[in-house]
This record gives sequence, structure tokens and C-alpha cells, in this order.
Amino acid sequence: MKNIIKGFFSGVAGTIGMAGVSITMRRMVEPTQPMGTTHYEKVVEKSRKTFQPDAKPFDKETQIRIGELTHLAFGGVWGAAFAVALRNRNINPLTHGVTFGTAIWALAFGGYMPLLGISRGVKDMDLYEASRTWLCHITYASVTAFLVDELQNPKRKILS
Repeated sequence: MKNIIKGFFSGVAGTIGMAGVSITMRRMVEPTQPMGTTHYEKVVEKSRKTFQPDAKPFDKETQIRIGELTHLAFGGVWGAAFAVALRNRNINPLTHGVTFGTAIWALAFGGYMPLLGISRGVKDMDLYEASRTWLCHITYASVTAFLVDELQNPKRKILS
């Protein structure tokens, strides 16, 4: 149970790092463009339409907030899965981060998001969008792997 909790909070922290990279890259490349609707805001809206078709749509602020909370929760769940899968193993944040991040990116943009109609997927992304989203997922997974390793291996603490 401790691994699940450590992984969940490591994944939440990784998601925050991922969001920082995404926002920074967008502001550097497209400084005057609005952020637009995130994938998780689309998930929230699609879920509302599916499970409560007659309900009034969320106002934009509520949709943004619920979308961000959904993203943090999703990152936490993936972090928990990562921590359980690699419990009692030596974790290399770089190699595990790149592998785990690439796997999540491919699963999201090559699998369930196109299936749900949230995104057209990798095949329709331009090079900038594909590289930005991939780098964000690498950041997420590397931060998550680093924190899981730190929390699961108290004898070789880097942060203490």
C-alpha cells in the first residue's frame, strides 16, 4: 500500500512538472496564442455528455479546474502503477523515465485518445506538437521515476 501512495504522489508531482514544460514550450514557440482547450478538459466534457447528456455544460472555469484535477489524478494513478511495477528494483530516472514516458505518450496519443475522439493522435500531429507532447511525457515519467526511487530506496537518498 505504501508503494501505491508513494507512486501516486510522485505521479502527481510528475504531472505538475509536465505541465510546466508544456506551458513554457507553448509560451516560447507561440507566445501570443491562447492555451486552448486541453485534452483533459475534452475528457471531462465528453464524460459529462456520455454519463449526463441532459445536464447543463460546465462553465469554462469549472471545466478547466476539473480538467486539471483529472490530469493530476490520472498522473497519480500511472505513478502508482509505475511504483508497484518497479517496487524493490533499482530505478534509473533517465532510462526508466524515457521508456515509461514514451510508452504513456504512445498509449495516449496512439491509442485511447483517438479512440475516445479526444485527439486525432500522433499520425496527424505536426513535428512541433509531437515533440512537445513527447517531451512533456518524458518529463512526467522522469520526475515520477526519480521521486519513486527516492521514496522507495531510503538508504541511497539524493534529496536528504
